[in-house]
Amino acid sequence: MTTRTFNPIETLLLVWASGCVLTRTGDTLHIETERGKGAIPPELVDHLKVNKQALLAVMPEHDKPQATELPRGGH
Repeated sequence: MTTRTFNPIETLLLVWASGCVLTRTGDTLHIETERGKGAIPPELVDHLKVNKQALLAVMPEHDKPQATELPRGGH
């Protein structure tokens, strides 16, 4: 049985449905699962590979979080 290839929107929906978070840094996609959810489904990895360039074109750049200095004093 052959599985059809998902388009980029379907791939993003599959990421969401799988409980994963997809981010981008430069030309690299990062996928994370929720704690305790297990491994990323192999089918999802395949769809991400096929749609990587299209996803990079529409996803915003993920900046590294910067530490925010809290004001001193007060509670």
